[in-house]
Amino acid sequence: MSTTILSFQNRVVIETLHNEGRYEGRSLRYIANYLGFSKTTIFNELHRLNSEYQAGLAQTDFERKVSQRGAEVFAH
Repeated sequence: MSTTILSFQNRVVIETLHNEGRYEGRSLRYIANYLGFSKTTIFNELHRLNSEYQAGLAQTDFERKVSQRGAEVFAH
């Protein structure tokens, strides 16, 4: 299983397309195809936060988790 790492620019596109439109925005399939990622990757990204998806907050959450993971590896 490989891990997909999204860039901040990818997250901005996800936020924009997810919020586009009058009601629910673009579908997971549309966003995934547009960016070239799987639907699962987009689904997981949209559920990264326990609130409405915001690219800036998602990027901060990603960076925090990566830095914590590095500290855990270093501690062992």
